[in-house]
Amino acid sequence: MPLLQAETLSKDYVLGTNVVHALRDVSFAVDAGEMVAIMGPSGSGKSTLMNLLGGLDTPTDGIYRLEGVNVAELAADALAETRNRQIGFVFQSFNLLARTTALENVQLPLLYGSMEKARRRARAEQVLAEVGLADRMDHHPSQLSGGQQQRVAIARALVNEPALILADEPTGALDTRTGIEIMAIFQRLNADGMTIVIVTHEEDVAQFAGRIICFQDGRLKSDAPAPRTNAADLLASWPEDEQAA
Repeated sequence: MPLLQAETLSKDYVLGTNVVHALRDVSFAVDAGEMVAIMGPSGSGKSTLMNLLGGLDTPTDGIYRLEGVNVAELAADALAETRNRQIGFVFQSFNLLARTTALENVQLPLLYGSMEKARRRARAEQVLAEVGLADRMDHHPSQLSGGQQQRVAIARALVNEPALILADEPTGALDTRTGIEIMAIFQRLNADGMTIVIVTHEEDVAQFAGRIICFQDGRLKSDAPAPRTNAADLLASWPEDEQAA
């Protein structure tokens, strides 16, 4: 059984007297352990699809299943639990709370469960160390570079050990080298078995995934394996005089 499965998904928006067909009859599946890029220009439907996959919106027609469950049929509490426990979100703008430390930001998803305070802290420290921020845990977002803020966001997405990471333009606010560093983290997580879906309009970013699904005008245009660029190899050959952000 696929980890996630879209069956003839469609999404329409009514704007006054007009109907916008944001998605039209989209079908595909992603198996556990895949790293997939969803690619397309602005207006292609990829952001609408991201919202559906994350349980942030419901389709007009069709079915979206996550681990075999029809997400649209979940009650509000169960849907919130699914988003918190099974899906980790990473956004272009990081979405960190400015007045809280990296450690406190990462602990936020754990506050909705029954985990005791000491265990919450230990788990957050663990994932921050995994993304290379063991020495930045007490820093606020304003004290961190863009790349470091995105690492905090990735740690926050990982802290509940989700089945799926959804990353929406995760390198869009970063310089080229820092973006490659973030993709290296995603590739390492994927090598450890994490399922990752990345939405991007950049072909260079999509090439870090092993499969690219392309959208155009709300329709699935292509879905095929792709030669995978190794981010670690790119970083190893990066000019020494260009420092990481």
